Amino acid sequence: MPHPRPAPPPPSVAPATRLLWAPWMAAKRAVLRRRLRRPVFETIRGRSFAVWPGVFNPVIFRTGRFLAEFIATSPLLEPAGAGATALDVGTGCGVLGIFAATRGYQVTAVDVVPEAVACARANALLNTLAVDVQQGDLFAPVAGRTFDLVLFSLPKFRGTPATTFERSWRSPDVIDRLAAGLPGMLKPGGKAYFVLTSHGDCAGMLDGLAQAGLVVERVLWRHFGVETLAIYSATAPNRSSSAAVSS
Repeated sequence: MPHPRPAPPPPSVAPATRLLWAPWMAAKRAVLRRRLRRPVFETIRGRSFAVWPGVFNPVIFRTGRFLAEFIATSPLLEPAGAGATALDVGTGCGVLGIFAATRGYQVTAVDVVPEAVACARANALLNTLAVDVQQGDLFAPVAGRTFDLVLFSLPKFRGTPATTFERSWRSPDVIDRLAAGLPGMLKPGGKAYFVLTSHGDCAGMLDGLAQAGLVVERVLWRHFGVETLAIYSATAPNRSSSAAVSS
């Protein structure tokens, strides 16, 4: 059976628009990035999240907050159903898994960075929600299990990370390994949701998921000045499916 057709990437930002926004975004980043060097609390939809140094900040870098707000409000995640399970891969401070738990899912969260695992566990306690946070690389801690829902906002840039913090946004191969392993993590009828930025290697992720046999659909996108963020769903096709649905 032919591979599904890759979904479209996040719409590109026009050069003139990028030029107009660049000074404002540079000034904003300069102010916000000072917060990366110390523990801070971030608020998303009325919930507080501690973010420790070395852990990806979902507010400063937008991608985590954008996907978290989608998880918290989208009717596409309804109904969770009794016993519905969710996996948050590369959980960071735990924001995606925690919002999935508010929707009624039994959540397992995984991260390879020890500081992120500890931070996510602290945030689950802070938000009084049951999230099983485990340390390990991608799907290794949950090998043999499948889930109704898989969430991820993983490194979107290729390259070798020079620091622990860079592991949250740069990797030589995590895009390829996730795309290859994701189909085996989904229950029949299960679905994954993830976020991409127009700055990253979108083609690598979208082509990889199509090659893995998943139908990927762009369900939401938004312009943020110098970049565009888009949320995608990924599902295993029906036996008769031969093409992806894209918007």
